[in-house]
Amino acid sequence: MDNIAQLLYLYGIGYEYHKYTGDHVVFDHQTRLQALQECGVDVSNLDEINTLNFELDIAKWLTPVEAITLVCKETPTITVRVDVGLQINELTVSIPALGYCCVCDPNKQVAIGDYRYQDTRYVQLEMPINAIEVGYHSAEIMLNGARFETELWVTPRQCYDPIEQHKKLLGLSIQLYSLKPAGSKLSADFYELKQLVEASAAEGVDYILLNPLHLLFVDEPEKASPYSPNDRRLLHPFYISIELLCEQFGLDVSVFADYLDVSKSNLSATYLDMTHCMESKLNALRFAWQLLCEQNGAWRADFARFCQTKQQELKAFEDDEFAKFLQWLAFEQLTQCQSSALNAGMAVGLINDLAVGCADGSSEYNSNKNLYAEHACVGAPPDPWAELGQNWGLPALNPVKLKAQRFAFFKQLIQANITGVGALRIDHVMGLRRLWWCFYQDQQQTGCYVYYPFEYLLAILKIESVKHQVMIIGEDLGVVPIEIKEAMSESHIYSNILFYFEKDYHGQFLAPTHYKHNALLMVANHDVPPFFGWWSHDDLRLKREYQLLSEPQLTKADEERASEREKLCHWLGRYGEVSVSLASEARDVYQALINVLAKSPAKMLTIQFDDLDEQKLPVNIPGTDQEYPNWRRRLNQTSAEIIARSRPLIRDAVTSRNE
Repeated sequence: MDNIAQLLYLYGIGYEYHKYTGDHVVFDHQTRLQALQECGVDVSNLDEINTLNFELDIAKWLTPVEAITLVCKETPTITVRVDVGLQINELTVSIPALGYCCVCDPNKQVAIGDYRYQDTRYVQLEMPINAIEVGYHSAEIMLNGARFETELWVTPRQCYDPIEQHKKLLGLSIQLYSLKPAGSKLSADFYELKQLVEASAAEGVDYILLNPLHLLFVDEPEKASPYSPNDRRLLHPFYISIELLCEQFGLDVSVFADYLDVSKSNLSATYLDMTHCMESKLNALRFAWQLLCEQNGAWRADFARFCQTKQQELKAFEDDEFAKFLQWLAFEQLTQCQSSALNAGMAVGLINDLAVGCADGSSEYNSNKNLYAEHACVGAPPDPWAELGQNWGLPALNPVKLKAQRFAFFKQLIQANITGVGALRIDHVMGLRRLWWCFYQDQQQTGCYVYYPFEYLLAILKIESVKHQVMIIGEDLGVVPIEIKEAMSESHIYSNILFYFEKDYHGQFLAPTHYKHNALLMVANHDVPPFFGWWSHDDLRLKREYQLLSEPQLTKADEERASEREKLCHWLGRYGEVSVSLASEARDVYQALINVLAKSPAKMLTIQFDDLDEQKLPVNIPGTDQEYPNWRRRLNQTSAEIIARSRPLIRDAVTSRNE
């Protein structure tokens, strides 16, 4: 392997992949070099290349332990690298903070690897050690009288899983902003979430899957996509409830009437006016802040502790105490909603959603610029819908910089997103292993896969999951590398199944008995039209209206959809208890579908709240930005009305899940 090829490998720059067609593709060498340059490497500087190769490959063999040492909790061992001629007389592992000390037995050493450098052969040895609790521990290694330091990451084999082996749960998925508040209120927030949690728990619902609640752009409310956030480590103040705030601080909610009341025209609008909603909420929150600043309540100590704990994440706010106060409030109210869920009897409670990246120019990006590639964004490889691939406009993290920082940023990210919830769904979980980078080469967009230090990222997930008792769900739709599938299964990271996509090689819907057990099953998600829109073909007509389909394309799409509906009717006839046809009402077909899915082996069945509202309009049309008002569509009915109307369907599904 020549020097540049070695560095490409060490930086995780992919060499090949298999397309959606199954075709084997080898990346162009110049494309791979461009990806390396995006990591800040001067590919024409041989001295720099040699130095980096030494630092990333050889240097770790010249010291017994690296900065991070992974240890399996169930079968703990310590790994050291030494000159093959060295006789180990003493090897002691100590963790002062735990009062832990283990003297290893050199006779139990096992060689698990070797390396040759400048005529010297080094070996990697593994020796058993005493049990250590799960977590990150600063450790000292004494080897033949010499002292070395490492961080031991004691990792459990599996993530936390609260679902008993034979139990199956029913949950709801919502876009929180889309809930319709009762009375004269502009937009939904944690108050409506708390109400929904309590009402749905009474019907046997065990969890609520949320949209990402990440901080968006408060000063630019029209940037409304929760999947292109300002900072994934923080929460969006849009969701702070004035009602819950008043309960917490003993304030009179009526004094906020000027901020909470809106005209009937706004209340009946199909799409939220995000600018008006955000401005109204901020005005109300500023008023609350002014009232509270006049008091010397116990909240100040809690707020100060929060600011100290979240010091790194809040750094971008500098001296803006109001902005920090909003973050404290948001996390307090989210935690309150989760407590309500558990107290109401839910097995899991709230499921948070972690977006795959942050927006370019965002606070998250600007405060961690040194961790990102220079001009590369995350996207997707070419497919039938985008022959040049997709550029999602999300800056790509540099895998080498992540590791050099001991993954502090990724730890922050996971810890922030498991706070106040019972589970975490990771969007595009394949990104823990590899991401498609988009960049420009010769003024044309190109791209390739870049691989990440998967075993370390997975270790963080498992450690945080067990420490905080939060289950992990990975969105694994699309082409999934085999190592991701195996790791998810072994680690009890739940899969994410979409009914629409569960088909065999002939395009027929799979028998429900074939579904994975450790999986969150859904009919649709935010990138797929609601069932009632899908059944009526309204989503296709909507795409035509926004000029996303030509007339010939619409005709073809209509024919394909009719064929899909026929397949669904046949599938329901085979596995269901009622007969449906193309002439059947969407409500009847949907109920038959949920009845079948409720009996599937998937441990988590999620009903989309949009479908219970019989919603036809999507919250998002992939491939659009300004054309369609994405992430703004409201539901037609309040949560109480939807639950009351859907009670028989929900209870039947819960009964089937418990059989």
